[in-house]
Amino acid sequence: MYRLNESALPADFDFPTDLEKLGYAINDNDRIRSIKNPIQEFNFFISKNERMNIMQREAFNTCIRANIHSRILSSPMTLTTLPLTTPSSKPHIPIYTSTNLPTCPRLIVYIGESWQDLGVFAWRTINQETIAAGSVLDFISHAMHLQSSHDPGILIANTGQLLWYRGGQRTVTQPTWMALPRQWAVSPPMEVDEERNRVPGNRTPEEHVAYIFDEVIPKMCKKDVMIDVIGMGDGGPIVADYLKGNWERWEGRVKAVCVGSGPVWLGERVDGAEGFGKFWAESDEPLDTPLTGREDFGCNCYSAGQNEALELVMPKAYKSMLKFFQLVHDVPGYRELAEMTTGVDDYGVEAVA
Repeated sequence: MYRLNESALPADFDFPTDLEKLGYAINDNDRIRSIKNPIQEFNFFISKNERMNIMQREAFNTCIRANIHSRILSSPMTLTTLPLTTPSSKPHIPIYTSTNLPTCPRLIVYIGESWQDLGVFAWRTINQETIAAGSVLDFISHAMHLQSSHDPGILIANTGQLLWYRGGQRTVTQPTWMALPRQWAVSPPMEVDEERNRVPGNRTPEEHVAYIFDEVIPKMCKKDVMIDVIGMGDGGPIVADYLKGNWERWEGRVKAVCVGSGPVWLGERVDGAEGFGKFWAESDEPLDTPLTGREDFGCNCYSAGQNEALELVMPKAYKSMLKFFQLVHDVPGYRELAEMTTGVDDYGVEAVA
């Protein structure tokens, strides 16, 4: 009889969290390219071994997350830990908040997808275009330079990094959890301990969104701050459900809601959403082309200018969302009117002729 000893098992893969050692560099155009071949983007498939590919990608992503983090903190933004006042050595959820939060007359709240890293919109945009375009960097810069009488504060929520990794003293996403070091390359992933690997009050995306509205905004902002909300992917239904259950408290203060893809049915959740809500769907129609769906989603629907992936909606459409927020705040009593549509696009909904 044959027996396999542990010593014969393959060690887990270990890649350096150093972009240059991984063979990549950030060029003058903010693009990540191979050092050996300056036109080559990040290559995930370096091996037929899936575990090796995953571990290389996680090391690469760690480098880019650090780059994004340092650049965000060099702007008028700061890292805030949740629950509020929690020291960084204790289980906490990090979010980004602008330094003007205590005084801003209006606040833009971004609720992203529940699997995405803090500050990241789309990894494929980061890898194919620029780091700033695929992260919140361009979004923050554009929002802070709006020509408006209501200079906004910004809050970047973190519905993705909700697992507390005790070995690293940080929260991580589910994909990163699957890429944490293991005893052997063939070992199963670590089990999630629902007590030790969760953060109180922020155990789920739903709890996190509720904490943002129930604790962070009331304690860090002015009592009369006006609020604009962006919900991306499953972040859309989550924030819409929260507002539905708490609309009596937030009615009159939530001025506009933008949703990026995903079935939200905003009108069923928030009274009056047809007048202050907009929905951007994946579609091959040009960006901002009006699409049908108002009866289904409870607000006007528009093309995100791409039909490739949900995560690309935000990089493509955020300028349109910010423009809408500015319009709502600059025009007293502004209400959206129904768009007239005809023809059918690839998304399965009609587009304006």
